[in-house]
Amino acid sequence: MNRTLILCAHGAESSRGRGALAGLVNAVRREAQDLDVVDAFVDVQQPTIAEIVAETSGPRAIVPLMLSYDKPVSVDIVQASHLDPAVTVTPPLGPDWVLAEVGVRRLFEAGARSHDTIVLAADTTTDDRAIADIGKAARLLSAVWGGRVHVGTLGGPDTPLADAVDVARAYGQRVVVSTYLLTPGDVHDHIAAAGADVVTEPLLDGGPPDARIVSLVLARARSRGAWMPTGGDPGPRLAHQ
Repeated sequence: MNRTLILCAHGAESSRGRGALAGLVNAVRREAQDLDVVDAFVDVQQPTIAEIVAETSGPRAIVPLMLSYDKPVSVDIVQASHLDPAVTVTPPLGPDWVLAEVGVRRLFEAGARSHDTIVLAADTTTDDRAIADIGKAARLLSAVWGGRVHVGTLGGPDTPLADAVDVARAYGQRVVVSTYLLTPGDVHDHIAAAGADVVTEPLLDGGPPDARIVSLVLARARSRGAWMPTGGDPGPRLAHQ
């Protein structure tokens, strides 16, 4: 019997967002034929993560398709994992060097130039750990891009995105927003309306997913402790990087 890989995401309202998520799940499924790959959601779309855990059996790893720590989502996923001791939860996708590399690819695709001022834009972020993750994502993007990266969010204690764009204009160059979102949708529309000269597409833009993101998902799934070893302790565990 194949082991089960559960890819858990926020549901998407838009058809583009749903298509982008489905494209990633299908790409992972093609690359991991030794695994039964299923998707689950914490909101908006069905089935829920609790339903999938209840409907599946055997060793299972849940990979949160999140770019930073999300406390409510983490609680839902961990609670679902406690339904069965054979379920483990891996770290989320981000922040990670791979996402920074794809982010730079999106910058080039959008026509960003070396002298532009870059602002990494994220959704509303209120939890201290999530804020730290967004800051780390900006530092990784800066290292790969080779220049300073500012941070702006749509809500929370961090700098509001519109203010971050205004501050970036003080450098006298074009302002390019690097979208730190997994999928397109309303949040990306709000980011695009913040006044930057150029806004990149999300990491999943509706086309075939970048092979590096597919590999990152599988790396999380196969990270240390993500699968229960045969004959090992059946108690629930959280996988660590």
